[in-house]
Amino acid sequence: MKIKRLRSKPASISKTRWAAYATAGVATALAGSQSMEAAIHYSGILDVRFPRHRDRAHTFQLDQPGDFLSFRRFAAFTFGENEFAVYGIVSATVRGYEISSGTFVAKLSFGQAISTGLFFYGNRGAMEYFGWDDRGSGYIGFRFNNGTGIQYGWARVWMSGQPANGFVVRDYAYADPGEPITAGQRSSSDAQAPDQGSLGWLALGAAGLLAWRKSRSQATR
Repeated sequence: MKIKRLRSKPASISKTRWAAYATAGVATALAGSQSMEAAIHYSGILDVRFPRHRDRAHTFQLDQPGDFLSFRRFAAFTFGENEFAVYGIVSATVRGYEISSGTFVAKLSFGQAISTGLFFYGNRGAMEYFGWDDRGSGYIGFRFNNGTGIQYGWARVWMSGQPANGFVVRDYAYADPGEPITAGQRSSSDAQAPDQGSLGWLALGAAGLLAWRKSRSQATR
């Protein structure tokens, strides 16, 4: 008696199902990329006030102890004096100007690249002149190094105007080492979202994600 052997046919997957798998893969890669792409750290709205007629000092933490921002208000002077400083474990400095009368923080506009422009030697400067005496908001650019590389960031300040120019620290943000950031940018997606071509890279998993990040960094530069 002969025993018939049954050959099983390889399971066929419809094009529709393949499309569903591909879509799910892209969605998974996108979700993973969002957690891996946490390149910019945003403080949220703070609104810490430095009143016109009162001395006050306050610090704001960056990525780890030893890295922080510092704001001071000295009300004893005729019109008051406001100071900003940034501290880094290895080094830190501020966008601004060094002139004969001291170091002064540059007032940046929304969207300006933080890494370009003049950084003075020290880590602190006065928020006076160069537009800071006007009522309204401006951005401070800073950089710091905790030993893993240079990181750039910004702080948004609202000035009450002269006389006795008090101010409010609205919020701030900083990027991971090697990542670009512009004044007012709160997340990596603010600068550039993945395009249709990048979806194919994301579907390839980690290798695709690295290719996407490389292309995004090159485009930003």
